[in-house]
Amino acid sequence: MGKVENGYVRGLVGSVISRRVGDLNVLQGRPRLRKQQTAGTKAAGVDFGTASRSAGMIRRAFWTLILDYQDSGMINRLNAQVLRAMRANRSQQAGTMQLAAGKLHRLADFQFNAKCHMQDYLFADVDITCTASGGLDIIIPAFDSERDLLWSGNVTHCRIRLQAFAFDFSTGVRRKVGSDEYLIPLRTREKAVPRQSWHFDVSDPAGTVIIVGMSLEFLRHMPQGFHLLNDMALHPAAILGAFVV
Repeated sequence: MGKVENGYVRGLVGSVISRRVGDLNVLQGRPRLRKQQTAGTKAAGVDFGTASRSAGMIRRAFWTLILDYQDSGMINRLNAQVLRAMRANRSQQAGTMQLAAGKLHRLADFQFNAKCHMQDYLFADVDITCTASGGLDIIIPAFDSERDLLWSGNVTHCRIRLQAFAFDFSTGVRRKVGSDEYLIPLRTREKAVPRQSWHFDVSDPAGTVIIVGMSLEFLRHMPQGFHLLNDMALHPAAILGAFVV
């Protein structure tokens, strides 16, 4: 309740606080009370933090594939996709969710550059199998470099780069399972690209997450070597698959 003192109003009047400042009567809005977080809100915040840390580990692991050619929203998109994978397992308790217990297949086909989808440039499907005996098999079937690979301009070669990492998100530790690359000449009469296969041994303990990524690098062969033509508008790079051992 406001009071009049020496011609000035002081105190709370309705939703307005009146006070004296020198020779002035100053009115200001009543400060809003902060809402207390519910247990559900706090748990959701913990899970979002877990998802963000896990997504950060994934980004750093595959940075040599991404090459800083990601779209501007990639970080937020990956954070959200990791959280979706975690939440998809409804048996997990809010506030204690982990990516290793989520539905990891939801990470497959995540594009590090949303403006440049891998499937718009390579039309052959990559097959990935995580075997029960502790192996990772990656196969790219034979394809035609002119019909099944989109390229144009000054490109003379395409380099396929593969990487696989093992993640223990609870400890923040990652290990490179394997990496390789395959260079495809494009300015040749022969357009048939033979079947490519890779095998990586996985010796990590149960509960470890294995994620496979791939990028396409478009190159121009010059006297001094290969020149990378990729940029922010042309850089197909994606997560191909994710598994838990």
